[in-house]
Amino acid sequence: MTRVGGDRAIQITARVIAATNRDLEQEVEAGRFRQDLYYRLNVHTLRVPPLRDRLSDMPVLVEHLLRAIAIHLGVRPKTIAPDALTLLASYDWRRNNVRELRNCLERMMIASDAAVIGAADVPPEIQRDERDDGADITAPPGTLKALKAQAERQIVLGALDKHDWHVTRTAEALGLADHSSLLKIMRRHGLSKGART
Repeated sequence: MTRVGGDRAIQITARVIAATNRDLEQEVEAGRFRQDLYYRLNVHTLRVPPLRDRLSDMPVLVEHLLRAIAIHLGVRPKTIAPDALTLLASYDWRRNNVRELRNCLERMMIASDAAVIGAADVPPEIQRDERDDGADITAPPGTLKALKAQAERQIVLGALDKHDWHVTRTAEALGLADHSSLLKIMRRHGLSKGART
């Protein structure tokens, strides 16, 4: 490389790591990304699924992020209570993915005086999102929400019976992110193998 304003070349060793949430092949075809730059960057591709598609990683990811945040803030590390973790795992992380989770955890760590972050420390918008999911078993009979809840229960019950109550296989068949998503729905409807009427 040659420095700006310099007159001699300097030998360096560098590796470029680039990240994007766009499909660069499609961007090249559409003429929105330079083909020569794409082929310079495209040596090894590592695809990381969005957080919503790997909710089973949530406990390990939260633990790692809490440690990193504590180091960044220069405070004593904190742990998270299971009920708070359940709320985080139930949230729809479609907006900003892991960055949103990190910011949320930092906010919780700052706001909580306790060594263990509890459900009460989870931001209201995340608690509200967990409760507001269309299929409401407490809705008045005949309303759209009540009918959705009834339909959801029957669909899940039928799928569980079809797959011999194997939660992971049933979740996959229903197209859910993972088994924890199905467990959440089952808890909401009071479904278990022993009490399913």
